[in-house]
Amino acid sequence: MRHRFFSHRRHPLNPTSAIQISAGSIQRRFKITTNERTWAVIQGTTITPMARQDAKRFRDVCCAAGYTEKRLRDATGLLVPPPTERVPPAVLEALLDGASPFHFLARLFFFGLPVDAHEASAALPTEFIRACLDCGLVAKDVDVLRPVALVVPVGDAFLASDLQVTAWQDEEHYVPPVCDAALHLASVAIRTPVKRMLDLCGGFALHGIISSPFCEEVVTTDLNPRAEAFALFNAALNECDNFKAVTGDMFDAVEGQRFDRILSNPPFIITPESATTFRFTPHELDGFIHRMLSEAPQYLNDGGVMQTICEWVEIDGQEWQERLRGWFDGNGCDVWILPANRQLPSTYANVVLRQTIADESQLASHQQEWTDYFHSQSVVAIHGGFIFFRRRQGKNWFDVTQLTKPIRDSIGDAIVQGFRGRDRVFDESGDDSLLAERLRVAEGLRQVEYSHWKEFRWQRDSITLHVDNGVPVTIGIDEYVRCLLEKFDGRRAVAACLDLFAEEVGLPSESGRKQGLQIIHSMIRNGVLVVPT
Repeated sequence: MRHRFFSHRRHPLNPTSAIQISAGSIQRRFKITTNERTWAVIQGTTITPMARQDAKRFRDVCCAAGYTEKRLRDATGLLVPPPTERVPPAVLEALLDGASPFHFLARLFFFGLPVDAHEASAALPTEFIRACLDCGLVAKDVDVLRPVALVVPVGDAFLASDLQVTAWQDEEHYVPPVCDAALHLASVAIRTPVKRMLDLCGGFALHGIISSPFCEEVVTTDLNPRAEAFALFNAALNECDNFKAVTGDMFDAVEGQRFDRILSNPPFIITPESATTFRFTPHELDGFIHRMLSEAPQYLNDGGVMQTICEWVEIDGQEWQERLRGWFDGNGCDVWILPANRQLPSTYANVVLRQTIADESQLASHQQEWTDYFHSQSVVAIHGGFIFFRRRQGKNWFDVTQLTKPIRDSIGDAIVQGFRGRDRVFDESGDDSLLAERLRVAEGLRQVEYSHWKEFRWQRDSITLHVDNGVPVTIGIDEYVRCLLEKFDGRRAVAACLDLFAEEVGLPSESGRKQGLQIIHSMIRNGVLVVPT
């Protein structure tokens, strides 16, 4: 199976590698008794925004306790919460043994586990616990504090959502916690200052909250009315005063408005049954994504950019790139697609269904239904990745960059650079302006060379460039490309570099420029060569 760059589920665990934690085992460990908290009870519970003083206290206590994204990753190996009933055994043991403020906060707000009220009071400030009870984040049952919502640290923010419980995944008004897909989108999000930003299909408003410091105004919208409540709670918790949350289908709630940036982690899982949940697309195949991308340009200001993470299908006998190009024809936008993975229908069905079905016979039956559905729709593969587009007057361009590994760090600056480089490559006025540029080789570029020993000397098999800083790309090159790249030091103009290249490899100047420019175009698009600001 190909490595998945983002997961359909909101956590990275394989259900077969975790154990179910029974209520009895937790009761025995904590010496408590508790009634099961059903979805109906949770759905009927309302969390209310904290007062500014309580919000500051909450953040201060979490930071002082080390309840941070990095500490959680180091302590548990997890970036996103697993289902409460499937916490990995080793992690569970460590959590139950610890008695520090960090351990209590992680149990309550990352894993959604109950804690002994007396022990928690000894570890956490009284005013902190009072604020959590008052706003509805936790409930007290006799001598037990039980979480009603998760609060997960992402960067400098703390973000509340519903508990991570497998049985609730597809409930109509469920508001899911932080997920892999959302974190991947956050890692590529452009962070330059703008006036207005829209977090579309925003759920609890992760992207709106994180983008808030870079915007004069943030609007988040979601079809789920409970999402609006969580979004407002998170805005208050993180002191985002430039924030507005609204409820509506797709763009309905912001009809007639325009934005400088739109971020969206929409429901994109393709299923035989149309269903409106945070996971499943409500239209046939990738029709929901098509609709969203078709409507979005009219909500962008000139120069505005939309970034989304999504999935789309490949139809038998049709190039998927051309199919997606057709979605954008004539909409006045430059389009940059970064595919991350490609799955066969049977594999795709298996991966999605395993997230909620444990019985192998039932799994096989549903997988066959999904596979038959995809076959009936002539779907030969499902692709996943990022789609970026920018509204711009003039002749628009369309480009595809294949990602070769997961994106771990924030690369918003590299995305800006990617747009700038493509503007230069696809400039309708030609290469005259490019010849005057002083390009440089990207920082962190890595070369891997393979050779074999033959007849008393090394014979080169391949040279591969790896772009590790920025958009992750791997490119095979030869000696001619390497020779040309060595000329770009940021001081020489492209024209001078091409003349040196032609002289060194023994080509006429005109041929050297023609062949060299083709290489330069490719190297700019792949992030190997950087266009100066």
